[in-house]
Amino acid sequence: MVMSCNEAEGNDSFKKALRLLSSEGLDGALMVVERELENDPENWEAWSAKAEILYFQKKHDMSMQCCDRSIRLNPENAHVYNTKGNILYKQGKYKDAIDCYNRAIEIEPLFVRAWYNKKMASELQLKKSRLRVHYLDSNIGRQDKR
Repeated sequence: MVMSCNEAEGNDSFKKALRLLSSEGLDGALMVVERELENDPENWEAWSAKAEILYFQKKHDMSMQCCDRSIRLNPENAHVYNTKGNILYKQGKYKDAIDCYNRAIEIEPLFVRAWYNKKMASELQLKKSRLRVHYLDSNIGRQDKR
């Protein structure tokens, strides 16, 4: 999806408005985003912003729905893949989270948060797999003694 200069400027303005509203809290920012979506239900950036706000409000199922909507509208949005990865991470779905972080990094190679989140998810996935192997090894030893 190629954006015109006017679209890019509009998106920057929208981001600035959200930053200003953050001083009023997430509820204020959510109200602005929802108003934007009433005016333009195809605004991928508004869906992405709503996903992130809902994530911070710990409304992960609703946030995931917004991520998916934003991705359908613009599959080249690295930030929404990062948010989706964060939701999956919280759900303990580390492999799926890593896939989302990888997609975010593929779109925006210098996206530091996505790299950091990928590192954290990879470490937990590795730790989880080591625990599983250790558990299986210890059970095999017990079965042999019977």
